[in-house]
Amino acid sequence: MFSIIIPTMQKDVEILGKLISELQDDPCVGEIIVIDNACKGMNFADPSKIRLLVQKENLFVNPAWNYGIEQSSPEFEYFGILNDDIIFQKNLLSSTLNFLKSDDNTIGFAGIDCPSNTPKEEFDTYPADTVITFEPMDKLDGYWGSAFFGKKSNYFKIPEDMKIFYGDHYLFKKSLMANRKNYRICNIKVKHLVSLTSASSRKFSKIFKDDRKACIQHGILEYLNLSFWQKLFSIHYFHNHYIFCFLGLRMKFKAKKGKD
Repeated sequence: MFSIIIPTMQKDVEILGKLISELQDDPCVGEIIVIDNACKGMNFADPSKIRLLVQKENLFVNPAWNYGIEQSSPEFEYFGILNDDIIFQKNLLSSTLNFLKSDDNTIGFAGIDCPSNTPKEEFDTYPADTVITFEPMDKLDGYWGSAFFGKKSNYFKIPEDMKIFYGDHYLFKKSLMANRKNYRICNIKVKHLVSLTSASSRKFSKIFKDDRKACIQHGILEYLNLSFWQKLFSIHYFHNHYIFCFLGLRMKFKAKKGKD
């Protein structure tokens, strides 16, 4: 079963409520850990399965993921880390859990990327079920922050100096370094409101720069931390683009996007 971890700033409690209701009805979910980074508490009509962890101050995203894993019950072997602004089709968790169990020695993480902004009025119904498939990935296209899943024993603690950004990239690469394959969850339907937990303020701009610096120091964004010879000639991949370095120049080319 899954321990589901949801950090929230409570920007839209209605959608969060729809997500929690969906999770409570799912037999694959053993517990729902809600990390309240808004620091003001919440009430739930049905508190079953829910563990509300109210913070004294905003932990930010990546530390909240780490904290959720640490606080989760050892009774449940698998985890799911979700945005607080999504709902999804009913068979997503059961299909993903069965897939992870099929070979948990070589499978690292399975995740989705939700780039589209779903209008709020379309959240009245949950997406219809589809036949879900899983496609191996050697590169992370976009972000996994919307939803990703794995076995708890395969999780890597994200460094403390990475607060909001690049946590998914860190986990993706560490999984590859451990000789595990990561997968894209395909043929799914997810409604995603987008950008409830971030802002374009100076504070977030500074955090982005600091996280980017930390990410380079931890060897995640290799194309920004090149040796002399790599600057002369190298090819790297980042965010669905190939980065071609030649004689000190850097050129970016968009790669063909993988299957949805």
